[in-house]
Amino acid sequence: MKQLFLALLLLSSPYIFAQNPGQRLLQNLPCITVSSGSSIHFRSPEPILYADISDPRIRGDLPVKNVLRIKIPVDSPSKTIKEALSGIVTIIGESFMAQYRLSSQASGSGAAITDIEILPSAMVPLDPQRQRISTAAIRGHAMDMLRSRGNLALRKTASMGISARLNQVFCIDQLIFLDLSFENHSQLSYDAELLRMSIEDKKINKATNHQSVEIRPVWSLYPLQRFNKSFRNIYVIDKLTFSADKLLELTMSEKQPSARTVSLKIKYGDLLGADTF
Repeated sequence: MKQLFLALLLLSSPYIFAQNPGQRLLQNLPCITVSSGSSIHFRSPEPILYADISDPRIRGDLPVKNVLRIKIPVDSPSKTIKEALSGIVTIIGESFMAQYRLSSQASGSGAAITDIEILPSAMVPLDPQRQRISTAAIRGHAMDMLRSRGNLALRKTASMGISARLNQVFCIDQLIFLDLSFENHSQLSYDAELLRMSIEDKKINKATNHQSVEIRPVWSLYPLQRFNKSFRNIYVIDKLTFSADKLLELTMSEKQPSARTVSLKIKYGDLLGADTF
């Protein structure tokens, strides 16, 4: 009876370990068949920050930021290709980790897989307590903002023939989305060079030291560019707080030699009144 109990315990041990939180068994990972002479592309919904292939016979690279390509080199010895693969592919994005088990398949098989989309079912969150919104989701929200601009500007200003306008403010998680528009009222194109964000004092007292705190956007929909008439963009910054005697100042400057600048001042109340997605 004791030997039977031990045998049952050993047989059921993989099941027991599989139930432990935070653990996954190799046999439970999705299996990917690698065929010699072909590549497999893993498509990630967000940029891939790290990738690891445990089997040294398989090579991988990142042709673009959200695609991992793996393959068996064509110059591999024949005996290497014939031996069974037993590696694991680990892919880490901004907010998830995904793992796949590898197996071999003879070349020329019509069942070879060439393209894999990393689905939510294969993802494990890196920080279950606080999952940061993915880049794909940020882009989706930014595009929604472009399609739904309000009629009245929250803030607007003009200087040297260039006007700036804050159209909308949205927030989600720990991020603030700023919808900004710039218009050129002159006949000269505007060659934008820099958009600087900083926390500034409303009133600068010459008797005291003025402190400026720079704010760096964590994401923008488009890069700064030259425009003839108008330029609209969505900027994302981390959640911030500042006192009522300070402002969030956005200053866009032009390349030399023209160097026209325009500054837009945003009150803390504008951020507090942000909509949510």
